[in-house]
Amino acid sequence: MTDQAIDFDHLDRYVAGDAALRDEVLTIFEGQVARCLRLLNPEGPNEEWRSIAHALKGASRGIGAWTVGAYCERAEKMTGTDEDVFEVRVALKEQIQSSVDEALTAIRELRRTA
Repeated sequence: MTDQAIDFDHLDRYVAGDAALRDEVLTIFEGQVARCLRLLNPEGPNEEWRSIAHALKGASRGIGAWTVGAYCERAEKMTGTDEDVFEVRVALKEQIQSSVDEALTAIRELRRTA
C-alpha cells in the first residue's frame, strides 16, 4: 500500500502503460463510485449494503485506491440489525466518501498534468 489516494504505479501496470485505457478505466471508476455511493444506504438491507460495498471494493482495488478498498472491506462485514451496526455503517460511509473524494482529486490532478 501507499500513502497516495491512488497507487498510479499499480494502475499503470494494470493497463500496461496505455494512457487511453487508463483514462477509460478511471472514467468507469468515477461513474461506478458515484452510483455506489448513492445506493450505499446505512439503513438498507444487509445484503444490499454488502453487495454495494463489495462492488465498490473491487472497483477501488482495481485502480489501486487501497484506502477506499479497505473501508469497503470493513463495510462489507458490517451487517446485523442492532443500532450499533447502523452507527458504524454511517461512520464507514463517511470514511468511504472521504477516501473516494481523495481518489477523485488524484484523478483530476492526473488529468490536469497529463
